[in-house]
Amino acid sequence: MSMWWLSTKWFQRAGKFRAARFKAWLDRRVPPAQTIQLSHRNIFIVPTLHGFGFVLILLLVLIAGINYQNALAHALAFLMLGLFLVAMLQTHRNLVGLVLSQTVPIEGFVGQKISVAFQVQSDAGRVHDGLSFFWPNRPIGQGFAVDRNGTTIFRQAIPDHRGWYEPGRLRLETVYPFGLFRAWSWLDFDCKILSYPKPVPCEGRVSQEDSELEAGRRSSLGADDVKALRDFQDGDDQRHIHWRASAKLDRLTVKSYESQQSSSQWLRLAALEALPMADRLGGLAYLIEAASKRGDAFGLDLYGQQLPVASGPGQERKALKRLALFDWPGY
Repeated sequence: MSMWWLSTKWFQRAGKFRAARFKAWLDRRVPPAQTIQLSHRNIFIVPTLHGFGFVLILLLVLIAGINYQNALAHALAFLMLGLFLVAMLQTHRNLVGLVLSQTVPIEGFVGQKISVAFQVQSDAGRVHDGLSFFWPNRPIGQGFAVDRNGTTIFRQAIPDHRGWYEPGRLRLETVYPFGLFRAWSWLDFDCKILSYPKPVPCEGRVSQEDSELEAGRRSSLGADDVKALRDFQDGDDQRHIHWRASAKLDRLTVKSYESQQSSSQWLRLAALEALPMADRLGGLAYLIEAASKRGDAFGLDLYGQQLPVASGPGQERKALKRLALFDWPGY
């Protein structure tokens, strides 16, 4: 058992070492860039199985021609050789001159499907047929034809951790025109997805001292201060539910106060310590989204790392980015 375990660990380490060496070589040969133009430096080409079969038939025809002194067999063999070389040049040429780019910043939540778009167009003034895209090994588009006007290809990425997530290289290949050669390139658009923590529903909103201040301020609001009614949203105080209007409308509604144009609150990571450590940042992400939907102004406190109180989509984005890039022992 111990020998089997040692051999397994050795093969795993050898595999990781080869993968790291290959990635380092590929980064030198096809470096990451937001815009990539294909040329002979970043295109690879090998015969397909059909191509190897074609070569085998060519050799048999040539041997038969030599053996039987048959001029027609010689002519056929040289014709097949010419076709083989033309196929190699045309397959390689089908990728040369393509320009691929991706410049739009991307963000989303952990576990969420995120569409990553990139543009493909021709810089050679001709049509490129039979293009196929794979990521990582799954086809995301096959049989595409691209001209100077270009086209847009989408791939779906699902981040599995918060912070910067790299979707990895994209493989573009073609076997056009005869299927005897496969030309391909590994493309890295230097693209990183900023993945936010997955929202985790939770009850707590602010620290204890802020809750008391908020409760005291709201209790001073009288019935005459009610400005309007709106639908109940996650995180709303249940004490502000307008039960009579909710019964009439058959849905929960809450009171919005005139003197409470936008409630202000601090969202503190320390206030969520009752949650499992893995869910605390997700709980804050949930509260940030809830506060933004209500139009509340809020600040963020991550163990002393503070984001000042503000409101609006910009504040939500800044707060979620702070959560995504938060660095603290245990998180």
